[in-house]
Amino acid sequence: MVSVIIPCHNCEKTIDRAIKSVLQQSYKHIEVILVNNNSTDNTFQRLLRYQNIFPGKIKVLDELKKGAPAARNTGIKKAQGEWIQLLDADDELLTSKLERQVLIGEENDADVVAGESMLSYISKSKEVNVVRHTDVDIWRGLITSNLGITSSNLWRKTALDQVNGWDEELSSSQEYDLLLRLLQNGAKIITDKAVNTIIHLSTNSVSNSPSIERKKEVLNNRIALRLRIREQLIATGQYTFNLERTIDNYIYTEILSYYKLFPKYAVELLKTHKPNVKFSLKLRLWCRLLFKKPAFN
Repeated sequence: MVSVIIPCHNCEKTIDRAIKSVLQQSYKHIEVILVNNNSTDNTFQRLLRYQNIFPGKIKVLDELKKGAPAARNTGIKKAQGEWIQLLDADDELLTSKLERQVLIGEENDADVVAGESMLSYISKSKEVNVVRHTDVDIWRGLITSNLGITSSNLWRKTALDQVNGWDEELSSSQEYDLLLRLLQNGAKIITDKAVNTIIHLSTNSVSNSPSIERKKEVLNNRIALRLRIREQLIATGQYTFNLERTIDNYIYTEILSYYKLFPKYAVELLKTHKPNVKFSLKLRLWCRLLFKKPAFN
């Protein structure tokens, strides 16, 4: 069985699309767990309506602790399935998603099947669709955030239980923190090189917050995660020159991308996280353009 868990916070305008995409799956051995998370609109009433229409298949839970990680953990604890499909309330699964990934997961004895997705958003009144690819090199994909996304991945319940699920106190980078902890616990992650999920990007996401302090927090969480990945690779003897360069390039690129928002803070971070290896030509030119001098090395 696959347990599909959908955290629901003020999503009355999008939840129908998400649930419909689950009910239309070619893989039918599923249960759907809708977790209301402090909704103030008509979301909870809509969820109860689905539960009444599909008794035995759809159940509604309530989680008062704010945040999708807490809602996901509540759903995972009540899930009966061997596999967990986490779905955000504004996203949708393509019809064969579960059938394909259950087969891949079982055939490869995997704990996570990391799938590709289509990012969909509106820019200048036009719909834009961009494919988010996965990397067959698991550690490189973890560093560069190319190891799937919450809704595009399929997760084995026992593996999630062993690491106590999602970190409910982490304000961003939660899915990649989870992936790192799974790898540290010996989980097997493989990639599915097929687009199977549509991610509808929202302007209300944490990374799009107008708060400068919030953006600093997001940046710091991203850097801290890469430093933890570095520690794990060193401790297990897997730290290669290419992975070292990938981590340095990721950190440096992330800091530079925020430079215009908080230049002084960005410069402090650049000095703190001075890289050990030479950057690509693109990054060196970018650094010269911003600071009128070459990169630190």
